[in-house]
Amino acid sequence: MEKVENYRWVILGIVYLSILAFTLIFQSIPPILPLIISELHLTYAQSGLLMSLFALPGIFVSVLGGFLADRSGMKPLGAGCFLLMIGGTLLVGLGMNLQTLGLGRIIAGIGAFTLSVFLPKLLSQWFKGRELGLAMGIFNTGVPLGSVICFGLFGRMGTLGGWRVPILLTGIYSLIIFFLFFILYRPSPSQRMREDKSLNIYKSLNQMGYPIWLVGFSWLWFNAAFVSFATFAPDLFMVNGFTIEQSGILIGIPLLGSLLFSAPIGYLVDRFKHQEWLIGTGGIALAILALFFNFSSSFLFLAILMGIFSAMIPAPIYSLPPEILKMDNVGLGFGVLSTCSSVGLFVAPYLVGKTKDLTDSHNWSFILISSFFFLTTVFIFFANRSRSTADKTDLKRGF
Repeated sequence: MEKVENYRWVILGIVYLSILAFTLIFQSIPPILPLIISELHLTYAQSGLLMSLFALPGIFVSVLGGFLADRSGMKPLGAGCFLLMIGGTLLVGLGMNLQTLGLGRIIAGIGAFTLSVFLPKLLSQWFKGRELGLAMGIFNTGVPLGSVICFGLFGRMGTLGGWRVPILLTGIYSLIIFFLFFILYRPSPSQRMREDKSLNIYKSLNQMGYPIWLVGFSWLWFNAAFVSFATFAPDLFMVNGFTIEQSGILIGIPLLGSLLFSAPIGYLVDRFKHQEWLIGTGGIALAILALFFNFSSSFLFLAILMGIFSAMIPAPIYSLPPEILKMDNVGLGFGVLSTCSSVGLFVAPYLVGKTKDLTDSHNWSFILISSFFFLTTVFIFFANRSRSTADKTDLKRGF
């Protein structure tokens, strides 16, 4: 029994390497975007599509993936996800036009977003009690770490060897993790006992209620804002005299903040709860900082502040589904979060890029990004109110 329990740390390692593969594929485009625009003669709106098309499949597959994560084995599904990620990435790396690159991003996105839904569910099956908080804290550093790697290294690699080099390297890394996942994955004892449980997906969605959707909409706007910032801020920095390598480092700083502060924020959530207050404060602060990029050239200072406040949102968001939902629907709840984030990731880069094309100015683009951050706070406020109302209703029923 002890040997089985200790295997959860192996699972945590696999999950971490897997979410790192997701991030490397997703964030591989922004650091080398100026190089792609130059070689393929793309507009800003077209270049934004390369980020949007990756997120498009997540809108349709995330809820189903979460439902399957609650009620079925994950090994075949996980292996299929990796194969799609690898195939799509290779198509992007070898593509010669926007259509081929777009198709590759869609294929990779199908696998990546399905994978990202059941990874936190897998952790919830293997870790119990306070160790679940530790595992989720470590898990939440995977996305910022992968993003820091992309923005810190890929621009330099693209300048020296061409933009295809970092893309193809992410495919090779994903292939390695695919073999590790296939060899080392095991279902948890609790999952083996519950695999035969079936339930209609529509009934499960109805059981969840609407507070989880409000949390999802808050997550939507945060992702919309952050991916738009990460996609188009490098161009703003280069216009102001920074090299592509320096721009990548500046973008990596906010992500480094999440890497450093995600675990402490998760600890605060475990101790004091009040996730909505942390998320709301972070959203307002980020909205203000996004506006300051239009009026200040102190990009380093602004990037550092963004790193601090952006860390206040992901860990609290991810702590809410297990708190709001019954365990039978936690995976589906993560699917809702992924669906909502996919909508933001799909729509926002194109809208911000189109705004830049129409106005020929970064000012309106960053005003739009600021409004996205502000909506993060608005929707988490409504989620908090709806949860409070539901709690009072349950209390009255108890009497």
